This record gives sequence, C-alpha cells and structure tokens, in this order.
Amino acid sequence: MHKVTSFWNEEAGFLRELGRSHAGFTLAWIGLTLAGLLVTPWLGPVSLVAFVVTFGQLGRLHRTLRRTQGDLDTLRVEQQELVERHVIDEITGLLTRRAFLEAAGEAIGSREAGKSLAFFALDMDNLKILNDSFGHRAGDFALFHIATTLTRLAPRAVAGRLGGDEFAFVLPCADEDEALAFGERLGQALNKPVMAGGRRLSLSASLGVAMVPERTHYLSEAMQFADVALYAAKKAGRNKTCVFDAEMLSELKHRRLIERELRAAILLNELDLHYQPIQGPDGHLVAVEALLRWQSPSRGNISPARFIPIAESTALIDQLGEWVLRRALTDAGDLPNASVSVNVSANQLTRDDVVDMVARVLEETDFPPSRLVLELTESAAINATPDICRRLQSLRDMGIRIALDDFGTGFCGFDYLRHLPVDTIKIDRSYIARLGDSETDNVFVSALASLASAMRLNVVAEGIETEKQMLLARAAGCNLFQGYHLARPMPKADIVRMHDHALRKCA
Repeated sequence: MHKVTSFWNEEAGFLRELGRSHAGFTLAWIGLTLAGLLVTPWLGPVSLVAFVVTFGQLGRLHRTLRRTQGDLDTLRVEQQELVERHVIDEITGLLTRRAFLEAAGEAIGSREAGKSLAFFALDMDNLKILNDSFGHRAGDFALFHIATTLTRLAPRAVAGRLGGDEFAFVLPCADEDEALAFGERLGQALNKPVMAGGRRLSLSASLGVAMVPERTHYLSEAMQFADVALYAAKKAGRNKTCVFDAEMLSELKHRRLIERELRAAILLNELDLHYQPIQGPDGHLVAVEALLRWQSPSRGNISPARFIPIAESTALIDQLGEWVLRRALTDAGDLPNASVSVNVSANQLTRDDVVDMVARVLEETDFPPSRLVLELTESAAINATPDICRRLQSLRDMGIRIALDDFGTGFCGFDYLRHLPVDTIKIDRSYIARLGDSETDNVFVSALASLASAMRLNVVAEGIETEKQMLLARAAGCNLFQGYHLARPMPKADIVRMHDHALRKCA
C-alpha cells in the first residue's frame, strides 16, 4: 500500500507540474507572437496557426493526463478499501487475523522492560445455536457486541477477530491476578442481556490467558498457551476465564507425547477395534458398531476419551479415521448381511476429501456402501455448516447411511431432523435409563420414535442395561437396540462367533 500511495503522490505531483508548465508555455507563446507582429508582420498568421495546432495537441495530452489522474485517484481509493478489508474485520471493526498477529508481535517485541502483557484467547459460547435460532444477523450483532464491549473496557488493548467466534487481544497487565480480574469483568459485562432486533440475547464467552514474559517471550507460544487455558475454561463449563499455569504446561507436553505415540501406533498397526452388536426387536443381530481401542506397549490401555480429542485437535484425526474405516470394512467381510457403523469426526467432515477417502476405502475393500453406516455426534450436527450437509448428502448418494448419535444430549431439536441428511437416530442412554421413572423422558422417547417413524428413520435405543429398559424402549417405538444388557463390545473373533451362531440358529 505504501508503494501505491508513493506512486500516486509522484504521479499527482507530475500532473500538477504539467498543468503549470502548460499554462506557462501558453503565456510565453502569446508573448512571443505579439513581439513577432511588431517586428515582422507576416510571422503573425504563421505563429497563430502553429499555436492553434500545438495548443490543441497539448490540450488533448492534458485531458489524457487528467483522466490518468482520475484513474489514479480511483486506484488509490480501491487500494485503501482493499487494505481496510484485510486489516479491519467488517463485522466487528477489530483487526483481522493477519493484522492482529503483526500488531501483537510488535506489542510483545516493544514491551518495556519490567512490564507484563496478558495474551487473551476468547471464544464466544454457542454462536452456531444463536445463528440457527435467530439468524445470522443476530450472530453478527453478538460478535459486534463482544468487540465493542472489549473496546469499551480495554481501549488500550490490541484486539483482533481470528475467525468465526474466535477473538484474541493483548493487554498490559501487572500480573495474572489483574488479567484474571479483567477476564471476569469482561465476562460479567457480556452476561448482561442485550436487545437485538426486538429479541433479548444473553451472551457469554470463555477466555484463556497467558502472561508475557512470565510464561513465554514469544507470540506463537503465547497463543498456544492461551488456547490451552481456553480449553480448560471450556472444559470447566464455559463462561469462565482460566490463566495458563505450569500444570497446564505439563498437560500440554503430555498431549504432545500422546499425539506422537498415537501417530506411531497408526503406522505400526498397534490399534484395534471392538464391536458392539445392534439388535432388532426379535433379538437378531442387525449391525455392529466399531469402537476403537488402543493398548499401548508402554502405557497400557488408553481410553478413547483421552486420545480421540487429541487427534481431533490435529490433522491426525484424518489418518485415524481412515485407519478405523479400512479396518472395520475389512473385518465386516466376515459378517455377511450385517451393517457396520463407524464414527466419523466433526473435524473430518469439515474437509472435502472425506468423501473421496470413504469412496476410495470402499473400493479398496470391495465393501457394499449400503452396509456402511457413518455415525456423527449431536454436537457435530449442531455445528453442521451447509458444506458439511453437502458432504453428508454426497455420502448418502453413494448408498451410505448416516446416523445421528447421542441425540438429546445438547441443543439439537426435532427441527434439525428436517434439514440434516440422516437415516438413523440413536437416542442417548441418559433418556433410556430414566424410562418408566420420568414422564418427561417417556414423552420425549415416544415423540421422537413417532416422528422418526413418520420420516421413515430408524431409532436406536442406546445404553440398554436391563430387561425393563428393553421392554419400555420397544413399547415407546424404538426398533433397534444396543447396550450391555444385550452384549458388550467384543473383539472381532467373538463377534464373528456370535454372528455365526445366530445364523445357525436361524437355519
């Protein structure tokens, strides 16, 4: 931009100088012509003709240069607008990601000796739900409100919107206590209801803080540490501020170690799959759900709840997802007629190549797409963008079925079922466990089963642990059942024996 401005200034100066030269040249010519008429009369007409011709040419040149000046003016304005679009976020008025990182780096680099800065990472809570409930204008208003509230409370902060519902800002703070106090004050200010389009909105945000130079001298590490603290704030229930500390650092190192070992486990084929049966009303095995297991040679059994989130926070989830799918489809070759359900990560669905990956693995294993069910969690469904819905529909168009897992655990309502391309709903075990004891849960399960029947969707009752729950779930309208009362997850050899025994029994 500086080069464009300099060029414009140079050219504008040239045009102004040309205009003055043009006027001076005209006056000089007129003076010479008058002097020539006094000395030699016949030079007058010749000079006049030459003057008219030359002046006309200069006039055309001047008009051309004036148009050029106009073009330069337009270019300057357009370049300025372009820079502002890349520097200033159009919704919040804060710096864009790139501009913020440059400004934050300068702020950290020019920090006075003995002075501390707090690097804050901020995520707005439940933006997707707000957009779905009230529209994107309400969501944009909420983002703008966060930005204006932050600017009002901390006018000295270097603040930017990193994308979506993510913000970051750098603020001079004496110590962690001051940073924590500011985060809590900002959270309280955001909690105050605001009116948007005649609607009353209650907003909240989660914040993570990393101190400079107490924790690090570098911007990249400050961002990483603040993200770790932000993760802790969300894990603690959202709408909180957490300050990064040494214990979190050991947690971060542990996560990195698990990530490296998981990467090696994929390459060395140290992972395994267990399968839990899904039965029909008559007790026959209809499908199996593939469940990932990791028996580390050095750490023993590592729970999926421990390593799956680590994989999802990196691109490793793509490798892991492909390994699970290929292994499940290969194993399912020994389970004729049974479908196999494989969990798919929400992060995988954010990338276009997930559709190509599934198609490639189906072709390599020669597995019928109609026997594959891909399960996504309700939280993934809530955050499903139009692109994710398009990818899900592409998978369905291949003949694959889509199941919505853990239905009822979050904010996913019946209306989602009209828009999401799904074939099966799996009711969360918490509802099944309260059947017969909670009238609300009885109504919910019955209503969901009735709606699913009208939409020609299957309904799986998860977490069946007693015969009573099995009978109540069947009476409520569920047509598929899964849980420890029926069978626990088991290795491939056991599920194959169970399947073969069921086939012999039927014969």
